[in-house]
Amino acid sequence: MLRQGTENAAPGLAGLWVLLMQNDGEISTQDAEGRVPVMARAGDDQTYLLVFKNVAKARQFVAVQDLDGAEPRMVVRGNQQDIMRIARSAGVVGTLLDYDPTTQRYASAQALA
Repeated sequence: MLRQGTENAAPGLAGLWVLLMQNDGEISTQDAEGRVPVMARAGDDQTYLLVFKNVAKARQFVAVQDLDGAEPRMVVRGNQQDIMRIARSAGVVGTLLDYDPTTQRYASAQALA
């Protein structure tokens, strides 16, 4: 992935959007419905949580990637801990905001808080 944008410490995920998908046993931790957030492995061999600033960007990613069953979900106080727990258990080191798979660029990268 080509880097573009800034790298900062993550203030939190609240208000951002993630994509939830059914866990097919790839990750040992999941939410109560058996879903996990979409993550990506970058060129530096690190795993990142994909986050989006709005639902339109999240849906655009789903359409381009043809992710059957992926559901955009806003991160709120009620689900943030669950999402963070799953991400940490999967070895996520940070977030990529508004990743575009066609250009392999993103708006910013942040360390996982």
